[in-house]
Amino acid sequence: MIKKELNNLDWKERFVYLKDIPFDENDLQQKGSKFQIVKFQPKTSIKPHYHKKTTEIFYVRSGEAIMKFNNKEILAKKDDIFLCQPNDVHEVINNSDEEFILLIFKTNEEENDLYWEE
Repeated sequence: MIKKELNNLDWKERFVYLKDIPFDENDLQQKGSKFQIVKFQPKTSIKPHYHKKTTEIFYVRSGEAIMKFNNKEILAKKDDIFLCQPNDVHEVINNSDEEFILLIFKTNEEENDLYWEE
């Protein structure tokens, strides 16, 4: 059993957000899997991108933001859950004045499996 506390995570900057990976593929005993927490500060967004192999499950922990999947806009709010499959183009737009926090579980992740939409 491994226990982590949200208040003691080691946040790192990546693109326009902060993230921590409480459990990686070694903890999960599954190559290409990880559980991460991502914080989008107010008025930030990540550009459209996709993965050819990675599947992601997004759980909204707090805040509200626009999440786009294959050009379809959805207002994502607390307790919403999304399944993002390989080749789904997705982005997050936090137009609000509050932090937007996503819990993300990834499977089949490989290095360099990130492609920016033109």
